[in-house]
Amino acid sequence: MRDRVFVVLLLVVLLPGAAAPAPEKTLTIEAICDDAFAPPAPEQTRWIAGGRLTYLLEQKAGTEDEGEDDEDGDRPRDLWVHDPATGERRILVPADEMRRLAPSPEQAGVSERERTRRTRFAVASYRVAPDGRRILFTSSGKLWLYDPESGTAEPRAPDREGVRDPKFSPDGAWISYVADHDLWLVPAAGDEEKGLAEKRLTSGGHELLLHGELDWVYPEEFGVRTGYHWSPDSRHVAFLEMDESPVPTYPLPDLLDWQPTLDLQRYPKAGDPNPKVRVGVVEVASGRVAWLDRFAEYVPRVAWADGENLAVQLLNRGQDDLELVLADPATGRSRSLFRERDEHWVDVTDDLTFLEDGRRFLWTSERTGLRHLYLHDRDGKLVRALTSGEHEVGGVAGVDEDGGWVYYTSNEDNLLGQDLYRVRLDGSGKERLTREKGTHRIDMSPEATAYVDAFSSLELAEVGRRTVVDLASGRATEIYRERDVAAEYDLVQPRMSELATPDGALVRMLTMAPREIAAGARLPVVVYVYGMAGFPTIRDAWSPSRRNLFHQLLVQHGYLVVHVDDRSSSLPGHQYAVLADHAVGPVAAADHRLAVEQLRSLPYVDGERIAVWGWSGGGFTTAYHMARSGGLFRVGIAGAPVTDWHLYDSIYTERYMGLPQDDPEAYERTSAVAGAAGLEGRLLLIHGTHDDNVHPQNTLKMADALIRARKQFDLMLYPNKTHGISGEGPNVHLYTLIFDYLERHLRR
Repeated sequence: MRDRVFVVLLLVVLLPGAAAPAPEKTLTIEAICDDAFAPPAPEQTRWIAGGRLTYLLEQKAGTEDEGEDDEDGDRPRDLWVHDPATGERRILVPADEMRRLAPSPEQAGVSERERTRRTRFAVASYRVAPDGRRILFTSSGKLWLYDPESGTAEPRAPDREGVRDPKFSPDGAWISYVADHDLWLVPAAGDEEKGLAEKRLTSGGHELLLHGELDWVYPEEFGVRTGYHWSPDSRHVAFLEMDESPVPTYPLPDLLDWQPTLDLQRYPKAGDPNPKVRVGVVEVASGRVAWLDRFAEYVPRVAWADGENLAVQLLNRGQDDLELVLADPATGRSRSLFRERDEHWVDVTDDLTFLEDGRRFLWTSERTGLRHLYLHDRDGKLVRALTSGEHEVGGVAGVDEDGGWVYYTSNEDNLLGQDLYRVRLDGSGKERLTREKGTHRIDMSPEATAYVDAFSSLELAEVGRRTVVDLASGRATEIYRERDVAAEYDLVQPRMSELATPDGALVRMLTMAPREIAAGARLPVVVYVYGMAGFPTIRDAWSPSRRNLFHQLLVQHGYLVVHVDDRSSSLPGHQYAVLADHAVGPVAAADHRLAVEQLRSLPYVDGERIAVWGWSGGGFTTAYHMARSGGLFRVGIAGAPVTDWHLYDSIYTERYMGLPQDDPEAYERTSAVAGAAGLEGRLLLIHGTHDDNVHPQNTLKMADALIRARKQFDLMLYPNKTHGISGEGPNVHLYTLIFDYLERHLRR
């Protein structure tokens, strides 16, 4: 296997394809960071009445009709509506109204942390009424109800500020929202009977007791996007109550103000007390609350099975026992449907789908080691497996009960990609619907009549695009296409290779090499890593992101750039991810060492000039390597790194590492801080001082350990920046810093 991989890599570099035409433009850090490579793309897509699609779309900058950029670089954006059946689209709300009613984070001038929250968690700028006739805007912190037909907007709860998570009730009569840590209602339309008075739906909420409002850790680690759910008949609202009082705080100071301020974030680290969570159901008419009669460490999912039953998923702290229960909204009494158990951990998904007949539901499970789709009856009994085999189901995309179809995504025909499939509820008639080799991310209408296909591929000749497909007619309408950056800037085609470890595991490598290498030349190498179980850096997908283009810039400056995935992420599937159970760090490091040894054997690689870099989890892997891999890398650049798993949040860390009280040795052997005395080579640590995800404490603890060990290192702090460094100017600084660091310490 090693010899085969050697040949593959050698052919990639020494036998390139036909010479490409000279590029018209030069790839520069300034060009990469001004976002000029990505044309305005549809965002915040919503399916509305009649199977139509709405989305926000930024206007192109600098045109006579569309105006210039704002001073802050933010472009105006319109709200569009698209009909998949006809392919027709039009502006529903023009940019001047959007700016007034739903300003973007840049237009609103919100704080860096609030901007991060909105973008990272896809906070909605608008909601469309169930009948499709009115639009609710709230990104200004106020409630505006807009009528596209008349072009008028009316305030709802005009004295209210700081509104979050607004929704229409399913019947369209009410608008619900979170304010002052409680749930509130206001009529969607004023009349003599209801007026426009607010109605407080829950009571007693305060900054440490959240009703329908989410803390930090649930959105980040469980992907929860809302803390409350309307029943289909609009009679009840189920909500999470989160008691934050046991959760320790982390200080996030703003030291740029003349008078510094301090924000105390509630953040449970590994082994810390978590928020106490319970599920309540409030009756809209009476305000009476019934509490679920079961408790668990985590409540990662709440949904309505129908108007009479609430479905709740309960997860233990070890995250290896997930129970699905049905509850009576009037009493809170529940019954168990079934339990999903795993000796390592259970991954929570959004795939629970109750069918309209009320007697069956769909569920995805990794009980075989690979996620597949199953049909259960209302008592939880398995009816049949709808998929099986040596591939993974990505998720349920939609259900057409009248036609008897379940739509889902899978990598059955492309290990590192994703396609859309459908199968009948009786298990027959499986069919692949998408054809281009690559990754298809699907957003299907609730009625399963149409879908958005966001496609990209590692083949740079295949430009990324989004297409709206009408299932009845087969009509496909393209609504977005990337620029052909590859041809415009002479980008090189990444090449894939595989490497077998001595014990039979798989390491995957993605290599980008200069088109021409002079005879006898020996190139410096930059290895990009992540190293977290089940999260690969290599997929059959590509976008003109800053990171991807920066790697291409390095190639144009004579570097060999290699992405490496270890055994826990090189193959998709739970059975591979769990290979790093209680060993996040050492497992990946051993596989990375094998990849580096392979690279060093190549005649055009300078084995003494190899760097490693990564961000977040990749920052951890980088710091771990530099401290514990005995000089494997000459240079390491660790962005926003976890440096000791004691310092990261409870849900993520304990899923893969267990409780620190139960396995202190695992935490010790995976700690970069504990291994700081072993640092060899040059290490650059980078962190934003307002990072509320991976706290800057991680970098400071690492710095302190290195100082005590008398080890020299370099440090860059970005004041008031969060987990990702946002903004054109700061990113120019960041990538210039990384490039110069490599030139200074790796090139020379």
